[in-house]
Amino acid sequence: MIYLIIIIAFLVLSYYYDYRNHTNGRYFWWMIMLIILICVAGFRYRMGGDSIRYENSYDELPTLSTLKNRDFLNTRYAPLYIILCAACRSITRDFVLLQFVVAIFVNIAFFRFIYKNTPKIFIAGFLYFLFLYLMLNMQVLREAIAVSFFLLGWKAFVRNKWLIYYGYVMLAFLFHVSAVLLFILPLIKLPWLKSLFIFGKRSWIIIPLILVTSFGIKYFLFDFVQAIALTETMSERAQTYSEDDLGGSTKNIFGIIGWLFRSCTYPLISLYYLKKQGAENDPHFRNIEIMCMLSVYVGEMCVGVSILSRYLNYFMVFQFLVMSYFIYSRSFNFLRFKIKLRYFGWIGLLMPLIGIVFYIDYCASLTRSGKLKAYDMYYPYSNQIEKNISPNRKRVINYSRKIR
Repeated sequence: MIYLIIIIAFLVLSYYYDYRNHTNGRYFWWMIMLIILICVAGFRYRMGGDSIRYENSYDELPTLSTLKNRDFLNTRYAPLYIILCAACRSITRDFVLLQFVVAIFVNIAFFRFIYKNTPKIFIAGFLYFLFLYLMLNMQVLREAIAVSFFLLGWKAFVRNKWLIYYGYVMLAFLFHVSAVLLFILPLIKLPWLKSLFIFGKRSWIIIPLILVTSFGIKYFLFDFVQAIALTETMSERAQTYSEDDLGGSTKNIFGIIGWLFRSCTYPLISLYYLKKQGAENDPHFRNIEIMCMLSVYVGEMCVGVSILSRYLNYFMVFQFLVMSYFIYSRSFNFLRFKIKLRYFGWIGLLMPLIGIVFYIDYCASLTRSGKLKAYDMYYPYSNQIEKNISPNRKRVINYSRKIR
């Protein structure tokens, strides 16, 4: 029920502030939604998949007073995550404190980023909640912190303030090794490379080429990752994924179509119409466009190599920004017709995307038998006061212990 209330709240606020363009109380309600999302993630009890594994190993980690050099060597966790856990454990041994610290930091970073980069904040917030919120706040906690540091460094990236940007990237990397990609991200600003990430006629050549390439890469990706692994942990993770269903694409043709629809279709349509409306003349939008196209390319690569989907956590928010710029446009042309939609018309256009996300992200099977679904990690919601755990959630916890 709490999830439905949040969805309805975002859509109602989007109608009032994004569609009707009211301003009175806009920031206040943005802060209210931020507090609600922080509390939902912070007060959760034994929810998520990776999060439960973090909780299971939490008692094994040191406090600040017992922290030693070997604690950084005998673990797959990155150094700053160990220090964060040690700081929290020095206050209380209850995992709930770490949950709250992560929830506060991650959601403030995302809400701040959205607020500063689109005027239609509530529809972008809704997309964040739909696509990323549960994953980042109740699953990949370490990576969520890394993603948040990247968003905090976005302004420095745009302004070419590389010392500040790499400071944020280093912090991200010291929380999660996946942030290594951010070190080479500035190369995207090279003119010859930048042109490949600007939506236009050449995009319709690049997009199918990347899709074909993704199937070729999946046959040697893990050997390649292990060959260039910067750390033993990175190599170990690559080997783990190569032996798991997540290592290569297990999707049939309908799954591939669904995934592409989820990850690529809506942002590409939005970019197409925004270009016709002259958005490309806005330098601020151009930076968002480039990162959106990067996200689309990564989404395509995930068709062949599913583990690359972790990089959607870094870049998908730019899709939300692009879509928010297009949603509630006064009118747009479709074929020879001029389309002018009211609020519920726009929500109707989003319904196929919402349905696909629920089917792919939340109805996916967690186990080979298919008895556990992804939504079992999050639904029904469990809080720290009642501490109720559903039967399927108990099975998820037991499964998490087995694959730790």
